[in-house]
Amino acid sequence: MLGQQWRTLCQAKPIRRNLMLLFLPWTLLILLLMVLLYERLLDAKLEPLLRDQQNSLNEGVGVLNRHLSALRSHVKFLTHQPLLTKVLEASTEENVHALSLLFQEFSDSTGVYDRIRWLDEYGTERVRVDLRNGRSEVVGADQLQNKASRYFFVEAMNLPVDEFYLSRFDLSQDFGVLEQPHKPTLRGASPVFDEQGKRRGILVLNYLGQVLLQRLRQVSEVYGGNLSLVDHEGYWMLAADPQDAWGFMLNKADATLANRHPQSWRKMRAERSGVFTDDTGFWAYNYFDPREQNGEPQVASEQWLLVSLIPSERVQMLRFEAFWQVLIFVCVMLGLGLAVAVRLAIAEIERDQAQRELESSSQALAHSNGELRETVEQLQRTRGALLQAEKLSSLGTLVAGVAHELNTPIGAASVAASTLHKGSQDVQKSFRDGLQRSVLERFLQRNDEGLAIILGNLTRMAQLTRAFKQLASDRASTERRSFDLVELVREVMLVFAPKLKQSPHQVSLEMPDSLLLDSYPGPLGQILQNLIDNALIHAFEPGMQGLVKVRVDHDVLVRSCLIEVTDNGVGMSADVLAKIFDPFFTTRRGRGGTGLGLHITHQLAVEILGADLQVRSTPGQGTQFRLRLALA
Repeated sequence: MLGQQWRTLCQAKPIRRNLMLLFLPWTLLILLLMVLLYERLLDAKLEPLLRDQQNSLNEGVGVLNRHLSALRSHVKFLTHQPLLTKVLEASTEENVHALSLLFQEFSDSTGVYDRIRWLDEYGTERVRVDLRNGRSEVVGADQLQNKASRYFFVEAMNLPVDEFYLSRFDLSQDFGVLEQPHKPTLRGASPVFDEQGKRRGILVLNYLGQVLLQRLRQVSEVYGGNLSLVDHEGYWMLAADPQDAWGFMLNKADATLANRHPQSWRKMRAERSGVFTDDTGFWAYNYFDPREQNGEPQVASEQWLLVSLIPSERVQMLRFEAFWQVLIFVCVMLGLGLAVAVRLAIAEIERDQAQRELESSSQALAHSNGELRETVEQLQRTRGALLQAEKLSSLGTLVAGVAHELNTPIGAASVAASTLHKGSQDVQKSFRDGLQRSVLERFLQRNDEGLAIILGNLTRMAQLTRAFKQLASDRASTERRSFDLVELVREVMLVFAPKLKQSPHQVSLEMPDSLLLDSYPGPLGQILQNLIDNALIHAFEPGMQGLVKVRVDHDVLVRSCLIEVTDNGVGMSADVLAKIFDPFFTTRRGRGGTGLGLHITHQLAVEILGADLQVRSTPGQGTQFRLRLALA
């Protein structure tokens, strides 16, 4: 079934065209990239190895310099000891014993010298200290040997004052026999002279070469384990295979770098340092002259050679890894190119088919668009009606509040008028029966008091009526004008007078005496009413005695004012706070909440007033609305 579908696709014209125009050039490009990527990837894999190889050589040279410098310094230090000079002048048993103790103390403190000896001008060991099992011991006179025939004695004895002799790096011998286990040894020596300048022998320090070799092994392990140390004849002193080391001491004439890798050895002999590649692998080498620091001319026959080799087997492994990684990349990219070419062709076929279906369904889509347009218009009308209903509800609340406030002065005026009317009837009756002066005076006094009450309440009614008229006018229009913000807040508070008289909650005002503002009083009054009403309805649980604080402040420098409505109620969670200005979102669904109050408040603040309305709330710590708008 799948094969039949694939043959059908291949027979399609877009498939054949895309395979020729897209996939074939893509294949050629990927094959070219394969060659370039292989070289770059192989270089990237080899670069850390080559860097470690060079670093191992550099650090190996540093190790050799440090250890041999220490050996020179120690030889010089001991040859200039006053006690040695004293022994040379008078070789008494006491002086020799003191020198033995000095050598023993020096051996214990350094811990790197297998033997410390003073040989007299005849080659006889006069003082000798050996390091055995980590502790130095003074060798008795019966075990002292004559080394006059040893090469290091002959060569050191011929040196001038303060010159330093360094022996060949070999294995230590005792009585002509190699010590077991083998002890790689370097002998540092210097001739000693008495105060008359007479040559009195040499001072010899047998350096434990294993310390130096162990440090070189550590460097080799850090950088890949390819470091070796070779002498001037090509014999290994430090080899990858320990069996190849010290061939000149163990009668292994073929165990040399020159014998195992003759072509590589010839290349190394041509230059003091370098890198090259042959069938064996990647070579890096650096010559080191152990006597160079003594100021002597460099003698090629006495130089050591630090060599690092990356075997060809490891290089081949890296080539193999790079090849397979590139091959996998090529296969993936070719597969991706094929998939893209086929997918584009399928998409072209589907697009043609979809275009035909689109043309056939254009009328249905146009009809659906018409229905959708009507639905959107209906939603807009419904939204406008809801907004208008919310505004009318706010205005109804305003009317109810003002009506309640008017009842008090009207009732007081009615009572005063009724009292004056009854007093007038009493005076008229007294006038027919004979008016007494006291009755007339009492009538006039009550008449003045009643008229004052009526006049005061009528004035109060006029003020309320004027405030109501102004609020109603502002709510009915969005006209911009100059007004007193403090007076507007007080007029808004008239709306809440009836509700607050029947509520356990209180509203406190914190405002200046006056604050002129050039803005839209109608929308601003409705915003204040909505925020205060929202706090009284939602902020407090039953049984609580809440406090709503309205604070008005202004900043003269930035010409803005700040209105804060803060309550000490239950607060809001983060989820509720994120949706508080959304339309139709309410926490009192089914209990009279429409979810439009704060939505309208936010719209009036942002769209009409051009203000910034923010809210902060923490559960259990109340809510604060902050409205900031310009003074003009």
